[in-house]
Amino acid sequence: MCGILGGNNLNWDYNEAILSLSHRGPNGRMIKRINDIFLGFARLAIIDLSEDAMQPMFSEDGKYVIVFNGEIYDYIRVRDELRKKGYHFRTESDTEVLLYAFVEWKEKAMDHIDGIYAFAVFETESEELYLFRDRCGMKPLYYYDDHAGGFAFASELKGIQSLCTDVNFYIDNTALYDYYTYLYIPEPKTMYKNVYKLPAAHYLVYDTKKREISKIERYWKVKLNTKEGNVLSKKLMDEKAEELRYHLDRTVARQIVADVPVGTFLSGGVDSSIITLVTSRKLKNVTGYTIGFPDKRYDESIYAKEMADVIHVDCQLKYFALNDFKKHYHILLEAYDEPHADTSVYPTYFVSKIAKEEVTVVLTGDGGDELFGGYFRCSYARDFLDKKKMSNRKISELYLRNKRFLGQFGEGLKNMCEEDVALLSSTYHYGKQFDREKVRKKYHIPKDYDDFWYFRKYYHKDLPPLTRMRYLDFMTYLNGDILTKVDRASMKVSLEARVPFLDREMIDFAFSLTQEECNPHGELKGLLKYAYQKEIPRKLLDRKKQGFSIPLSYVRNGDCPQGHLIESLWNL
Repeated sequence: MCGILGGNNLNWDYNEAILSLSHRGPNGRMIKRINDIFLGFARLAIIDLSEDAMQPMFSEDGKYVIVFNGEIYDYIRVRDELRKKGYHFRTESDTEVLLYAFVEWKEKAMDHIDGIYAFAVFETESEELYLFRDRCGMKPLYYYDDHAGGFAFASELKGIQSLCTDVNFYIDNTALYDYYTYLYIPEPKTMYKNVYKLPAAHYLVYDTKKREISKIERYWKVKLNTKEGNVLSKKLMDEKAEELRYHLDRTVARQIVADVPVGTFLSGGVDSSIITLVTSRKLKNVTGYTIGFPDKRYDESIYAKEMADVIHVDCQLKYFALNDFKKHYHILLEAYDEPHADTSVYPTYFVSKIAKEEVTVVLTGDGGDELFGGYFRCSYARDFLDKKKMSNRKISELYLRNKRFLGQFGEGLKNMCEEDVALLSSTYHYGKQFDREKVRKKYHIPKDYDDFWYFRKYYHKDLPPLTRMRYLDFMTYLNGDILTKVDRASMKVSLEARVPFLDREMIDFAFSLTQEECNPHGELKGLLKYAYQKEIPRKLLDRKKQGFSIPLSYVRNGDCPQGHLIESLWNL
C-alpha cells in the first residue's frame, strides 16, 4: 500500500502534502511534473522491492504515467496475457502490469484485474487524467474540484488539505447532518464542500486542457441472485460448501503473494478464523495477531488462542488497557480527518501495531458478514419484512425503538408498512441517540431533505429479505464504516491489510447464491459455517457474535461512547 496525490496548480505545496501521507508509504517519496499535472507518491514496498518499481512510473514510450496505491492480486496472469500481446516488462511489479493493462484496455482494464486499488493514470497526448477506485472501496481516493479549474486528488483528506494551500475549505452541513444518521459521512460526500470521495467501483476522467471533469462512471456492478430458493438437501449443501471452499482457497492463494512477511488478524470470530485456517495451509509458520482486554466482557482472546490451537498456528497476543487508550486518544482524529463513529479503530490500530513488528502484510476476515449475512439486523429484517412472522408485541417493541431514533419520522411508521428503509436504518445506529430536529435546525437542513438517501440508493424491495440486507450492507456499511476503519488503522502503522472475502471471485460466488443457499433455514452465515465445521468446532462457529468494540469504561461519558467521543473530537 502507498499514498498517492496529484494536482494542477503549480503553486500548491506538493512536498508538504506527500509528507502528510508518509505513514502510508515510509519507504520512499517522489513527485514529478508532467505537462501541467503534478503526481506524487509515498511508497510502501510489498512486491518488487527494487528502485525500478518506484513511482510515478512511466510507460516505455513515455506516453502514460501512473501512481498506484494497492495490490493487483492476479497480476501474474494479466502480465502473461499482456506479454502475448507484445508488451515488455522491466520490473516484477504489479504497478507496471496495471499501467500496461490501462494502455491496452483503457477504462475496460478493470474487467481484466482484481485487487484493492486507487490509482491515477495521466495520458500525455490527450492530457487526460484517469482516477480509479476498487470495487468495494478498500482503498480511499479523495478529489478536490472547485468547478473553476482547480483540481487535486489524494489517498486521504489530509493530503488535499496539505496540498491546496490557497483554498478555504468550507463545511458541508448536509454531510455533518448525514453523519448523525449513518455514523460516517457517506460517499461521495466529505465534510467539506468541493471535496469528494470517488465512489467505489467508479472511475473519473479529468480533462487538463479544459480544466474540468469530463466523466464519472461506475465500471462494475454486483450480479445478484434474486431468488429465495428452496430448503436444501444435504447433497446440495455439501456441493455449495465445496464450491465455497474452492473459491476461498484460490482467493487466499492469490493474496498471500508478497516479497515481505505475511500474517493474519485472528480475533477468534468465524471470519478471521477461517481466513487464518486457509492461510496456514498455504504458508508455513503463519502467525495470527490478536489483542485482549482486561475487562472479560469484551475480551475475545481466549477464543483466539483456542482457535489457534485448533488450526495449529502461533497466536501473538497483547492486552489493550485503559492507559493504552489514554495514550492514543487522538488516533481516531488523526486517522480519519472527518467524523467517523466506529471506535473499534482503537483495537484495530493496536492489533495492526503489534503485527507490524513482525510482518508487513496481514489477511483479515472483513467482508464475511456482508457477503454471507452475519449481522443480527439480517434476522431482524427477515422477520420485519415477513409481516406474518412478526407478533404484535415485536411490532410494538420495534416501533418504540425506532421512534427514539427517527423522532417525528417514527410517527408515520407505526403500521410498519410505510417506510422500510427508515425503520431498518436504525439497526445500524449504535451509541448515542440524537434529537433529529435539533440537529436539523443546527445545520440548517431543509425539512424535505431525505435523511436516508444513501440507504435508499441501494435498497431493493424486489430482493428476498436476507439477500436485500446483505446487499445493503455490502454497498453501504462495508465501504463507509468497516473498510474505512481497517484502511486507516492499518496504514497508520504502514501495514497492508488484505481482504480475501472481498476478492472478486468470492463476491461473485456469494451473490450468486439464493437466499436459502446462503442462509439455510435463516441461519446467519449458515453456509460459511457449514463449509468449515469439520475443521473448526461448532461451539466456536456458533458462538454469539461479539464485535471488535472497546470497553465502555475506556471512553469519556461511557454510557454513549461513540456519540460523545466523536462530538468532542470534531467539535460538532
